[in-house]
Amino acid sequence: MRYKFKSVELRTENAAKPYRQRGKWVVDQIQQIPVDAVALDYGCGKFRYTIPLSRRARRVFAVDSSFQIEREQRIANKRTNLREYARKYLRNVSVLESEADGWRRPRFDFILCANVLSVIPHKSVRIQVLEKLAAVLNENGQLLVTTQFRNTYFSQCSAKPNATWVRDGWFIRGVRGASFYAIIPPKKLAQLCRTAGLAVSRVGSKGETAFVFAVRA
Repeated sequence: MRYKFKSVELRTENAAKPYRQRGKWVVDQIQQIPVDAVALDYGCGKFRYTIPLSRRARRVFAVDSSFQIEREQRIANKRTNLREYARKYLRNVSVLESEADGWRRPRFDFILCANVLSVIPHKSVRIQVLEKLAAVLNENGQLLVTTQFRNTYFSQCSAKPNATWVRDGWFIRGVRGASFYAIIPPKKLAQLCRTAGLAVSRVGSKGETAFVFAVRA
């Protein structure tokens, strides 16, 4: 997704991490969902967690911006785009643009929203994303939301001339354009979920990752 902020366009697709940087803890949580589940990976990026989801769930919807879906990039050591990779290697995965209606009709047993909210500069938009996810969550479904709220890179930003603290995160101007990364710790992440009308069932952190498990209120 792309957002206007400080009179520039933030290209959030540049923040997507490759498959090899998937977090073991998140993968472990994926391994616990029912094998007949219909799952949604919202903000699927470079399929970092879509691939593990496809090996566990019966069907997976991978959703991201049209910019992220159509651009050619390296996905799990293949130079291709998301839609083509899924067609060849992930037969139970449907790739859809976030702007499309196709992923809003099903009801999901498991939804993953990994490191998506942090790159959204506007709090109101973060809440809108969570509201959309709440609307497509199955009655007995589970939503897992994660953010990376601390690492060495963040602590070094204060010394970088191209980095400025704005609102609740770092606004950085780089060679590939501008980016924003909000620092959203566990309690703040839980409050965002509650504001969006979700019931928080578990909140905490694992290493550098803040997480919330939520269900329909």
